[in-house]
Amino acid sequence: MPLTQQVTVVVATRNRPTDVRHLLQAVRIADIGTVSEVLLVDDASTTPLSPATEDLPFPVRTLRNPVRRGAAASRNLAASEATGNVLAFLDDDARPLPDWFHVLGASLTEDRAAVTGRVLPFDSGVVARARQYRYEARYAQHAADSPVSFFAGGNSAVWTDRFLDAGGFPDVVTASDNGLVERLAPSGGQVFFVPALRVAHRNSKGAKIAFREAWRAGRLGPRSAPSVQARRFAATVKSQPWSRDPAAAGLNAGLQVANSLAAALPAG
Repeated sequence: MPLTQQVTVVVATRNRPTDVRHLLQAVRIADIGTVSEVLLVDDASTTPLSPATEDLPFPVRTLRNPVRRGAAASRNLAASEATGNVLAFLDDDARPLPDWFHVLGASLTEDRAAVTGRVLPFDSGVVARARQYRYEARYAQHAADSPVSFFAGGNSAVWTDRFLDAGGFPDVVTASDNGLVERLAPSGGQVFFVPALRVAHRNSKGAKIAFREAWRAGRLGPRSAPSVQARRFAATVKSQPWSRDPAAAGLNAGLQVANSLAAALPAG
């Protein structure tokens, strides 16, 4: 008999009380009776998070980091407190589509360690469009229900015991989501891409933050030769939607410049 899912929804958040309120309502609408609890991890918000939960059919608990620790550590903290046998990870500025828990129930089977899905934008500015093109380029490389090497921490789920046995997310500033894939692998655990598992998401936090994140990802990732980064930049430029959306294409080219320069510079 298949395992009955009891889902603990995990949300790491900081200084976004309005987003959290909208997210909780979206979870309420999508819930098919499998949500056993929602764990909010307040990552040292300026004003401690205190969401209204009176109209929700599931319990909501708020955990708080006394100092800022980041998404990976916050999610690991929630996992250590979870009572559900499934951990569902959502970003605070995401909204699961109404069929989200139905898709989760059908796709996270006992032979799969985890599933991850698609992110769709609910904003439409140039930064949001540029980011969405990068998402779509990634999705296009994978067939539905195929094992993948990425794990979208804002739209994904994993069996709780598999997550804890793997040691959770590596506590690093960037790429902690994908680090879980590597940690699941030694025990034979795989992450599967489920395109029907969809969330709407605020893609843009502004161009300044986008460039900062691109640079930081390059600095914190593995070093590579300038020639390697030059080829990567050329491939990125070639794949952009120049005829359909030159503004977003140009921004993505600029972001790749920042990332490639950061990755090509010596460590330290």
